Amino acid sequence: MKPGGGKQKGSGFEREICKKLSLWVSEGNSDDLFWRSAMSGGRATVRTKKGQKTASGQGDITAVTTEGNKLTDHFVIECKNMKTLGLDSHVYGQGPLAEIWGKLKNETPKGKKPILIFKENRRPILIGLPFNCPGLVCLAVYWSGINAYHLEDVLSLDFSTFRDMDGV
Repeated sequence: MKPGGGKQKGSGFEREICKKLSLWVSEGNSDDLFWRSAMSGGRATVRTKKGQKTASGQGDITAVTTEGNKLTDHFVIECKNMKTLGLDSHVYGQGPLAEIWGKLKNETPKGKKPILIFKENRRPILIGLPFNCPGLVCLAVYWSGINAYHLEDVLSLDFSTFRDMDGV
């Protein structure tokens, strides 16, 4: 990738995830329930640093329809597509993934749960959840409370079953 291309790579990844989540929540009926949030979640971060509350906008994905609120009312979704996330070093609480997950957990408002959708170059898309998905193969359980799964495995679950897994 040429220098400076990371922003385009991340934006494209977020658009791809918006479509996948839309199809999942709508049971295949719509691919436009979600879109990238303002400043890719940065608006909420900036406001928090100023001591201001933000009604929504945390994370990278936001609902643009009321049907999409079925997901975003309960979860803050962050997306990362990077060359390396240090998956192995996260087992020990180190590396980029550990930092990203820690920040996401800290910025997730009370009453919501964090979701991290992440991908390393030339690897499948994974999803990190703060709870276990019974019946799915958990690829890793990290010390910081993140359970990693293949995104496609989670998206194969009925959405309402997923939403009820952790009593959200």
